[in-house]
Amino acid sequence: MSATLIGIVQGMREVEGTVKDGPRKGESWKFLSLEVTDTSYGHVWSCQVRHDDIQYPDLVQVDLTGHKVKVKIKSQSAAPRELSDGRKVMQIRSQVTNIRDLGVPNEDEE
Repeated sequence: MSATLIGIVQGMREVEGTVKDGPRKGESWKFLSLEVTDTSYGHVWSCQVRHDDIQYPDLVQVDLTGHKVKVKIKSQSAAPRELSDGRKVMQIRSQVTNIRDLGVPNEDEE
């Protein structure tokens, strides 16, 4: 069973780094981060497209900010995240695939 999210992209950026701890220490990683506001309830979803996703090379070449998208949620995880002001908050991350650009919505569609 999978879930679908339809929303407006508020921002997107490529994120990369190196694993700091554990058995994968030293390995590099990257993903595309999408902040998507769902059109029903206004909740912001932190979505990630893995670097090995078939759409990744094309998605990093476009800016979907302001576009309505439909995405398939593959999995979710929650982990603490430290904000720039030092506070720690729990963040839910949704790994997504099958991103469909539904275009820029009209004002009455949002």
